[in-house]
Amino acid sequence: MKGFKLKYWIVPIVIFIGLVAVFRSGALSSGKTQLQTNTAGVNVKVAEAQYIESIPKLMLNGSIEGKTSATISAKLAGRIEEVIVQEGQHVNAGDALAKLETVELANSVRTAQDAVTKAKINYDLAVTDYNRYQTLHGQGAVSQQTLDAAEAKKRIAQADLSSAISNQSSAEQQHAYGVITAPVDGVVANVTATVGQVVSPGAALMVVEDIDQVYAVVNVEQKDLGVVKQGQPAEVIVDTYSDKVFAGTVDMINPEAGSTNRMFRTKVRIDNTDGALKGGMFSKVQLATGDAVQILTVPQGAIIQKQGIYYVFTIENDKATRHQVEVGNVTGERIEIKSGLQAGDKLAVSNVSQLKDGDVVQIVE
Repeated sequence: MKGFKLKYWIVPIVIFIGLVAVFRSGALSSGKTQLQTNTAGVNVKVAEAQYIESIPKLMLNGSIEGKTSATISAKLAGRIEEVIVQEGQHVNAGDALAKLETVELANSVRTAQDAVTKAKINYDLAVTDYNRYQTLHGQGAVSQQTLDAAEAKKRIAQADLSSAISNQSSAEQQHAYGVITAPVDGVVANVTATVGQVVSPGAALMVVEDIDQVYAVVNVEQKDLGVVKQGQPAEVIVDTYSDKVFAGTVDMINPEAGSTNRMFRTKVRIDNTDGALKGGMFSKVQLATGDAVQILTVPQGAIIQKQGIYYVFTIENDKATRHQVEVGNVTGERIEIKSGLQAGDKLAVSNVSQLKDGDVVQIVE
């Protein structure tokens, strides 16, 4: 009986010891695998820090504006009867853009014309009377008082005719305002006018922009103002045509800083006869500020940025070492290094985000 109880307890113990052995074997195997992986290292491509020739440039962000941008509005209150143009349509100065309902205005013109006709008849009659009384006065047939009264009547009739003509001119001008026209040559944009809409004087209905020439408008800080000159050539890039560089010229520098940002509004003129550039596009402007110089650069892929601090990993003896660097301007696919590296330093340019200081690496082509 005692032997049976002993066997009863030995079996679970043997099973437990076996399980422990299995788990330890698996853990050791996993550790070996991890150790082998760490020993193999992270695969990285390597490039060198190199000096290249670069022209110092001032980089500025801005937006595109038309050479002339006219906001179109009605000069009098009324209801829109017709919108004649569409967005993107090219128009010339004087072309009709929209029409207001003008029945009342047309009636006012006719009323004013009738008033002029009546005033002209009264004036002609007053002149005839005055000439007749003047003749009779010369013959002694009428008194001076009668002649003076005829002259006064003629002057009143002349004044009435002048007022009637002025009223007619005003009525015709008001009637002409019923047709809203383009003040400049350009392209129609931002049309908000709709048929039936009641508009008030000065309310924006659309915009006409002259975009044969456009401006890249930027703000220049006071510290950079000394290197920006009127007539200075510029290179302009927009996101829409990221592979194209537009040639521009600094055309205007505001002589007074903005009251809010204390920066100087500057316009770079760009020829745009093909209409590729549109108002409102974001732009990047580069201004050459000196002669070519040698600068130390690395591929952009070598840079890691964390919380505003920039790092690279140099590779020596198949180990990665992290270095903090100070970066400068971007030149093509390379970025300037102001401090933290020397020419010839070998850097990881792939799998950089996987590296830690001191990691073993495997260099690949």
